[in-house]
Amino acid sequence: MPIHTLSWLRWIACLVLVLACAHAAAGEPPAEWFKRLQENRPFAAMRALRQLSGQEQIAAQVGVFVGDEAPACTLFGRSVFPENVDYGDALDVIAAQSIDRQVVMLNETHFRTVHRAFLLQVIERLHALGFDALAAETLNRNAPAQLKTGIVDVDTGFYAHDPVLAAALRRAQALGWTFVHYEATGEGERAARESGQARNLAAWVARNPGRRLLVYAGGSHISKVADDGWMAAHFIAETGLDPLTIQQAATACPDAAAAWPVDSVSAQIAFRGAGPVKGMGDADLMVLHPPGAVHEAKAVLGMQTPICVPPVPVDTLLRAFGAADAPLAIARDQALVPAGDDRTLLWLAPGRYRVEREHLDGRQVLGHIRVPASMAAACLSPETG
Repeated sequence: MPIHTLSWLRWIACLVLVLACAHAAAGEPPAEWFKRLQENRPFAAMRALRQLSGQEQIAAQVGVFVGDEAPACTLFGRSVFPENVDYGDALDVIAAQSIDRQVVMLNETHFRTVHRAFLLQVIERLHALGFDALAAETLNRNAPAQLKTGIVDVDTGFYAHDPVLAAALRRAQALGWTFVHYEATGEGERAARESGQARNLAAWVARNPGRRLLVYAGGSHISKVADDGWMAAHFIAETGLDPLTIQQAATACPDAAAAWPVDSVSAQIAFRGAGPVKGMGDADLMVLHPPGAVHEAKAVLGMQTPICVPPVPVDTLLRAFGAADAPLAIARDQALVPAGDDRTLLWLAPGRYRVEREHLDGRQVLGHIRVPASMAAACLSPETG
């Protein structure tokens, strides 16, 4: 399928989500799957979506929240590699090329957790260069005020239901970053949405002269090609600034790992001759995520931690929350547990956690665990009290 066709499909899926959120905010009854998500029940939301015809893309996006990327790989698993290239560490290249930029724009597909893990790493690198603000497409209108002192929860934004994106937002919080809402909701036409997003970003830059901004957007929104009419092109016309744009491109899927021309536990950028290969939409840099990087993506959350639980005869979702996290907080990590299994792996930093199991009809607190600095036990069992 041509790249431009995939871009339009992703835009349509994203627009469906924007409209769903807008309808809910306007007081219209939300869809069943959206209600479950707002109750912090992503497993039930995913199952409800998978029973609906024509919702495969949104179902794949919600599947990512619970660690199931197989549908996403089925829909968008084909990777296209540049030819006759060398590779270099993506974070090193981004840091070097961001030194003299006021604005950096990084995109994601809404179907891969590794892209959100990379966002967390980019935040850390850019912080060292003086960047201190994050404009993320997912952020709801009230999220910037909420995140000044509050937690990442179901009201933060749709894609923040992914524990890895939630971790990236928490990392920006810990570093003292400002959050920026820039979505142009309620504007159904693509041209209106793109120009509205650009105006919102341009207005923030005008109000904050000298500050440095990271923009995190979906898909083609970071395209600089004026004739294509995406957000970045409008932003350049509004401000006269030339943002560094970074496309997250080829991303490994398990069944296609052997086809990859390079492997690494870190993201890579392709070079041809003395310069980096440009990405779609005239992106300045094209980031590739090899099999090793995809496998290790959730290491940004901590270390692999085996959790033992009583087996049950149905599939469930095992979830770990900070011990003091509110019920609507986004989980620190979560993973599907097939029927009959008595353990799974979660990626967790040292600390104390509340462990819950989500069934289709509700949530069950199993107890608490304490993750040590290094794992010695075969697995950790949640304990009550």
